[in-house]
Amino acid sequence: MKYSAETWEEKRKAGIGRYLFFDGVIWAGGPFAVVMQIIGVFVLREEGQTFGEYMSSSRTWITFFLHATLFGLIVGYINWRRNEKAFSAIENSN
Repeated sequence: MKYSAETWEEKRKAGIGRYLFFDGVIWAGGPFAVVMQIIGVFVLREEGQTFGEYMSSSRTWITFFLHATLFGLIVGYINWRRNEKAFSAIENSN
């Protein structure tokens, strides 16, 4: 389990929505989106488009938020399930 039993119990009380937002979208999805945008500068940028034009494009920011949200929600949910499984194993062993 990623957290101690006491910490996980507090996170459980806060709810899955809060966990998915902070631990999923912010902590997992944010860095992933940054890396994807850096890759995007080299792969997705149109020929002749400057770095400034790429960064000011609405497509850039839409893909940034989609990467952060989708990846963060998926990873957050997987981590939630893993932590729940480990937490229930700890509780059942007591």
